[in-house]
Amino acid sequence: MSDGTAWAQGYALQAGADLNTWFVLQTVTDVAECHRLLFLQMACEKACKAHLILGGSSPETLQTSHGYVANPLTIVIKQQILRLSASLKGMRGVMEHVRHVAEEIEILNPAIDRAGKRPDNCEYPWEDSSGAVRSPLTWSFHPSRLVTAPAGRTFLKLLRASIEQLCDFLSTPETPSPLRVKS
Repeated sequence: MSDGTAWAQGYALQAGADLNTWFVLQTVTDVAECHRLLFLQMACEKACKAHLILGGSSPETLQTSHGYVANPLTIVIKQQILRLSASLKGMRGVMEHVRHVAEEIEILNPAIDRAGKRPDNCEYPWEDSSGAVRSPLTWSFHPSRLVTAPAGRTFLKLLRASIEQLCDFLSTPETPSPLRVKS
């Protein structure tokens, strides 16, 4: 298996591409909300996995699960805030919002259903508690509202900056132009 740095770089680059796609899809009116959110969920998951690998986690372990967003994402954003401002004092409200956004983004993955309490996801149909089959195409997802709030827009800027910094840090001669996330 390749070393952790190569895996971290792969995840970081893909996170940047997924986030770019999410930003582009925000400008397209006839794209379903679930498809937009799928790219945001994937960007967050891959960014978290890149950070976890750099922190010593095994790439093999991270490849077998999708539940790596809620806790790591808040840490990633907190680290980015500290890089930018050296103090979390004025960002308490943003961090509280980020924790909520991170939990909701993790649930967007169909593999995470909170023991059947939250089967809604942005990829596959599911059966609700009354036995009705629901489609992501007709569902209203909470993260869409969360990322348009002022603290949500701050979250997106911090996520973008974190992925850009990660890509810059992991750049090699084979990838001389790290992916820059556009908004």
